[in-house]
Amino acid sequence: MASKKKSLNINIATVKRLSGYIKGSFKLVVISSVFAIIAAVLSITIPFIVGKAIDCIGVSDVTTIIRYLLIAVGVIILTSIMQYALNRINNSIAYKVSNRIRSDVYGKISKLPFSFIDNSSVGSLQSMIINDCETVSDGLLLFLNQFFAGIVSIVFTLIMMLYIDWRIALLVLVCTPLSFVFAYFIANKSFKSFKAQSEIRAQQTAYISEMTNNLSTLHVNNAAEMICSEFNDINEKYRKIAGKAVFLGSMTNPGTRLINNCIYALVAFVGAFRVISQMMTVGSLSSVLAYANQFTKPFNDLSAVYTELSDSFACLDRIFEFLDVEEIDDNLSNTTNEDIWSNEDNFTIEFENVSFSYVEGHPVLKDVSFVVPAGCACAIVGPTGCGKTTLINLLMRYYEPESGRILINDTDIRDVPRNVLRKYIGVVAQDSWFKNGSVIENIKYGNNTISDEDAISIADTSGADSFIRKLPNKYNEDIDSSRDDISEGQRQLLSITRAMVADNDILILDEATSSVDVLTEVRIQNAVKELLNGRTGIIIAHRLSTIIDSDMIVVIENGKVSEIGKHNELINAGGFYSKLYESYTEN
Repeated sequence: MASKKKSLNINIATVKRLSGYIKGSFKLVVISSVFAIIAAVLSITIPFIVGKAIDCIGVSDVTTIIRYLLIAVGVIILTSIMQYALNRINNSIAYKVSNRIRSDVYGKISKLPFSFIDNSSVGSLQSMIINDCETVSDGLLLFLNQFFAGIVSIVFTLIMMLYIDWRIALLVLVCTPLSFVFAYFIANKSFKSFKAQSEIRAQQTAYISEMTNNLSTLHVNNAAEMICSEFNDINEKYRKIAGKAVFLGSMTNPGTRLINNCIYALVAFVGAFRVISQMMTVGSLSSVLAYANQFTKPFNDLSAVYTELSDSFACLDRIFEFLDVEEIDDNLSNTTNEDIWSNEDNFTIEFENVSFSYVEGHPVLKDVSFVVPAGCACAIVGPTGCGKTTLINLLMRYYEPESGRILINDTDIRDVPRNVLRKYIGVVAQDSWFKNGSVIENIKYGNNTISDEDAISIADTSGADSFIRKLPNKYNEDIDSSRDDISEGQRQLLSITRAMVADNDILILDEATSSVDVLTEVRIQNAVKELLNGRTGIIIAHRLSTIIDSDMIVVIENGKVSEIGKHNELINAGGFYSKLYESYTEN
C-alpha cells in the first residue's frame, strides 16, 4: 500500500493534514473560490462576445459591433480586477498556511527529547523551517491561483463549446486529456528527484551552518582547502540532482503545449471545413478556436501545478515526518500541583542507583548513588568522560536514567513536568550562549521582573560590571554568542551574573570558571559563595582549586562513585582524589 501511494506522488494522508492547516483560512478559501468562479466565467464570455461582433461585420452593423466591443472591454477590465483581488487573497492564504506549518515545526523542537535534537543536524532543521516551508508556500500559492480557476475554466469553456458546436467540443474533449496524461507521467518521474533535491539541500545547509560557526577553528587547522573541496562535492551532487529535477519538471510545459497546439490545428482544420460547408459562421469559428485554446490552457497550468506540487509534497513529507516524531510526555496524571515545591525553601538532591548510557552497551554511569543535603555545595570531580556532565543532563531531564531514580525532596523528578523542574534549577554551562540583544537583556534573560538597577548591582557582585563599563554602550551594548571582542572568561562572567539574577533554588556550575584568569577566578569564587549561601549547589570543575571549600566532594571514576567526603578527608584517604589533586598541584 505504501508503494502505491508513493507512485501517486501525493500521499492522501499528507493532503488531509495539509487541509487541516488550510481550515484556519476557511473564509478566505470560500471567498477565493467565489472570486475564481466569477473571474473564470467573465473571461469565458469574452470569446463569445467577440465572435458575435465578428458575425456583425458581414451585415455592416457598426453600432452593434461597437456595443459588443465595449461590452468586451468592460468584461476584460472587470476580469482583471477580480484576478488582482484573487491573487491577493491567495497570497494571504498561502503565507498564513506556511506560517502555521513553520510555527508548528519550530514549536516541535521544544517538545522533542533532547536526545533527538542532540543527534540531529542543526542545518537540516534550519533548512526544514526556512526552505521546505517556503517551497510548500510556493506550491500552495500556485495551486490556489491556477488549480480551482483552471477546473472552473475547463467546465464553463466546455459548456460554451457544446453550445456553439457540439461536434468540435467532443473532438477537443477527447484529445485534450493527452496533455494531462503526459504531465502526470513526467511528474511521476520528477518526484523522486525533487525529494532527493530537498534532502541534499538540507545537507548543504547543515554543512554551511557548521562550517561558518567554526571558522576560527578551521583557520587554525588550515582546513580551508579541505572544507571547500567537501562543499564542492556536496554542491556538485546538488547540481546534478537539482538539474535532473528541473529538467524533468521543465519538460511538462513545452510537451503539453506541443500536444495542445496540435489539437488547436485540428480544430482549426475541422472548423474551417464546417464554415466552408456553411454549417457554422466565421464568428462562431473564431469563438470555438478561442475556446479550444482556452480549454487546453488550464491543462498546461494544471500540469505546471502538478509538477510544482511534486516538489512541495516532497518537502511536506519531510516536515510531517518530523512533526510525527514522538514528543516528550509531560502529562503527569499524579501531579496535582504545578508548583510542587512552591512552599519549600530547602532542596535535597538524591541520586539512587542511577545507570545510563548514550549508546546501548556502553554505560556512562553505573549504579551511581549519593545524596546532596539541602543547602550543601557539592562538587563532582573525575577524569574527562567519567560522566560528570551526564549527571547534570539527567538532573535537568534532558535524558532519562535507564535504571534508578533522581529525587528532589523525596520526589522522583520524573513525576515533575520538565518546565516546572527547570524553574527551580539554574545552570551556568561550560559553553556560554547569548541571544542577539543588549547586555542588560541577556543578564535579565531568566528573570525579566528584576529591575535594571538590581541587575546591575548583581553584575557588580559577580565582577562582570568592570568589563561591561568598558563597552561603548555599556549595559545597552548589543551582543551575541559570536562576538569576538568578548573573551570566554567575560562570557562566563555574564553567564554567572545571569544565573545570579535568575535566583533559582538549586544552582549548577558546569566548568563555570574553566576560561577565566586566576584573579577573575577568585572574584567569581567569592560571588559564587554568596550565591550558594543557603542554596543547594552542584559544581563540576577540572580546576580543583575552585572546589576545595565545597561542603562535599563526590569523585566519579569509570562511571561509578569511588569516593565521597570533604577535601581534607579525601586527601588524607590517599585515594583517587588525592592522586588527582597531587597531579593538579604539580602542574
